[in-house]
Amino acid sequence: MVKNTANHFRAHVRLELINALYRQSPPILMGNIAVVSVTVLVLWPEVARRTLLGWAVLIYLLTLVRIAVVWRDRRAGEHPVETATDRARLYIVLSGLSGCLWGAMGVLFFSPDNTVVTVLLCIVLAGMTGGSVASLSTYWPTYIAYALPTVLPFAIRSFVYGSTLFSSLGFLSLFLLGVNLAFSRNLQRTVSTSVSLRFQNIELIQQLTEEKERAELANRSKSQFLAAASHDLRQPTHALGLYIATLRAIAQAPSIERAAVNGIAERLQTALKGMSQLLNVLLDISRLDAGVIDVAPARFALQHEFDALDNQFIEAASSKGLSLEFQATPVWLETDAVLLHNILSNLVSNAIRYTMRGRVRIACRRRGADVDIQVFDTGVGIAADQRANIFREFYQVDNAARDREQGLGLGLAIVQRTADLIGARVRVRSRPGRGSLFSVRLPALPDVPVDLSLLDVAAATQAMRRDSKTILVVDDDRDVLSSMQTLLETWGHTVFAASTIERAIVIATSYKHAIDMVLTDFRLAEHVTGLDVIRALHETLGRDIPAVIITGDTSADGIHATSSSGFRVMHKPLDPDEMRAVIDAQTV
Repeated sequence: MVKNTANHFRAHVRLELINALYRQSPPILMGNIAVVSVTVLVLWPEVARRTLLGWAVLIYLLTLVRIAVVWRDRRAGEHPVETATDRARLYIVLSGLSGCLWGAMGVLFFSPDNTVVTVLLCIVLAGMTGGSVASLSTYWPTYIAYALPTVLPFAIRSFVYGSTLFSSLGFLSLFLLGVNLAFSRNLQRTVSTSVSLRFQNIELIQQLTEEKERAELANRSKSQFLAAASHDLRQPTHALGLYIATLRAIAQAPSIERAAVNGIAERLQTALKGMSQLLNVLLDISRLDAGVIDVAPARFALQHEFDALDNQFIEAASSKGLSLEFQATPVWLETDAVLLHNILSNLVSNAIRYTMRGRVRIACRRRGADVDIQVFDTGVGIAADQRANIFREFYQVDNAARDREQGLGLGLAIVQRTADLIGARVRVRSRPGRGSLFSVRLPALPDVPVDLSLLDVAAATQAMRRDSKTILVVDDDRDVLSSMQTLLETWGHTVFAASTIERAIVIATSYKHAIDMVLTDFRLAEHVTGLDVIRALHETLGRDIPAVIITGDTSADGIHATSSSGFRVMHKPLDPDEMRAVIDAQTV
């Protein structure tokens, strides 16, 4: 790729040098006509007139041909790179012919006894050779083709004549030729360097312009992202505040109706679920952008994913009266099954959300060594001018009011980032009012017979024990620490609470053999992290115990630190059911 780019750059520099060659031709061609005319006038009484006229006519004709070629070339406008070689070859041939005609003077009109002729020959040949350096040196082969046949005939004829004077003239002619060739070569290098620098400057300006446009686009996207995220976070937060105020009002009433309190609790749970959903999705995007998600490729039958998606979305499709169809497939893949499932679940979820009637169909089709996993719907479709934006964060078709019932507008942004992570290509075809087709292209394995023993991988995880544990909870937020302790004790666990690393060490020292696991916040006071707490506790206990890091930090540094720690990480706000499953799954 680098080599091709360098060749492309050199080709454009060469093209510009040849363009300069043609641009500088008119003054030289006019000079040829003037010099021939003066030469004929001076030599008319000194040499054979028929020979002189024949020579002059040939130069006039050749000059007219060169003028016509240059005129046609300049009228053609901008020339592509591919034409450079032919244009250069034509110019070299014409320059070589011109050099031969001027060099013929040194043979045709060589008169050792005529001082006027000899002086004129030296002046004309030296002048034509030196004067053409500036105009022909932009492309050095052209100057060589012109200068050599112009000077060499006279130099050779002078050496053949053999007198001291003409041998000296021959030597001087060759010396002048060498000087002009060297100067022409240096001039060509200077011009070539200047043209190269101009192209490099143009390229740098283009790159800077593109970078500026990308930075401006990123800034606009960031502003839109923050505005949309702020809006979607404010809504459930606002609802939580209202429900809490309502609970306070109910608490001050003479009598409390359990049904009313239960209804408020359900609404609080709904608002909290909406906030948790947004925060979890934002966390997914942050982790993808931070590059901390490890890809774990494994071989699996795609049909297993289709079955899981069918179970996941059949109820949502049925509630809208949609037909959810999965075409059976024998295809096997070797990629990260979890990440692929995230991609497909987002696509299927969108298809169901934006389809009011009809069906959603998921199929897999061979494409040579690859396969396209296709999600087709009969939904609203996407207009052509919106397809470039649908993979942006918080962008939703026809949802300017940010109705959260229509989702958050982050699913396709996650799809694109996850697809890049596993090396998949996502494409979309759509017709407004007719539906959309999203396809995910991946390399496929040869068809493998299905091993029935692999059909239910989850069966081995059904027997998790729910034994009581002694848990040390570390968090510097008093309310969080208290609520965590209350919840864990409600589940039947024994809980020790610590707000600092020092307090945690004291507890661990006192109950060294009783503590089964630790739950710790990641960011604690005085720049202490959950990793510091876990290391200190392992050292104090003299053994390793299961540990879970709980964090609300979505910065790239924080995500890197927790993901690379080797401990289980959970993100705030916690899903109580998920946390209970994590605790129950830990073995001591």
